[in-house]
Amino acid sequence: MSYPYEGVLANLCEKFIAEKRALGCSYNTEAKRLREFSKFTCNFLLPKDTLSEEVAQAWYAKRPVDSDRNRYARLALVKLFAEYMQRNGYKAYIPNRSELGKIQWNYTPYIFTHMETAKFFASIDTLKLKKHSAAPQRHLIMPVLFRILYCCGLRVSEVTGLRVKDVSLPDGILTVRESKFGKTRYVPMAKDLVLVCKNYAEKNTTGNDSYFFRAPDGNKYGEKAIYDVFREILWKAGISHGGRGKGPRLHDFRHTFAVHSLEKMVKEGKELTSSLPRLSAYLGHNDLEATERYLRLTSELYPEIIALLDEKYGYIIPAKGGVG
Repeated sequence: MSYPYEGVLANLCEKFIAEKRALGCSYNTEAKRLREFSKFTCNFLLPKDTLSEEVAQAWYAKRPVDSDRNRYARLALVKLFAEYMQRNGYKAYIPNRSELGKIQWNYTPYIFTHMETAKFFASIDTLKLKKHSAAPQRHLIMPVLFRILYCCGLRVSEVTGLRVKDVSLPDGILTVRESKFGKTRYVPMAKDLVLVCKNYAEKNTTGNDSYFFRAPDGNKYGEKAIYDVFREILWKAGISHGGRGKGPRLHDFRHTFAVHSLEKMVKEGKELTSSLPRLSAYLGHNDLEATERYLRLTSELYPEIIALLDEKYGYIIPAKGGVG
């Protein structure tokens, strides 16, 4: 998608988006939001190719009926743009997320315990083929699909979008194409998961371009169908659901993967300052800030490792209640 930019920063906006896309990002949402920003700058008297502190701060200032998440998104975009400007020799104010104060996220992720994950998969493995079912492969697909959600930390849309050619069984690599930030990334699988996928693929997949988890009509599975199975298995496994908007949600398997991975790193004595960027890339995060948030969740859920985290990594653990 291309958008017309306005004001004294229009040319740099175009070049910034072009650079991001040259690196493999689609950047459609960001390009649209940057157009809004360029239009916003027309309300100020700015020297050409200059981004002042006044304009930047006015852009992410609190607005009526404005959420912390929206403010953070505006700040994050202008921060990346300002860094691009400075890197190319232009004068620009680079904001700091601390300017927003504490950010209150609307949802606290539900982190499954190790016992709950064991109960969930024991229950989903008991799915049976229902008589007169409109989805005759449902009982074969769901145990594998949910294992990829949990064991690889993928988003639901990333799992349902996998095609046969994206699941390389000889080397155990998933190719996740055009994910949330327009990136394509490679996700290694554990040997046990590769074996599960191999057993499934031998009997249930056809054609490189077909979906790995194919719905009865040949298209990819819809999230509603997956969520219905999720709720059914939660009930069978005895895992209570808090009601609409309270979770657990499908996406919480991704959060659980991240927290369990960090727990394992800490207990194994891994150096988090080098491991965090790897986890961030594995999850497909745009930057480390989203990954660092899991450090707080990890320390809260596993009290026995709080002291170790504080001693070695206290400076990168976000404060409880926000990421500011």
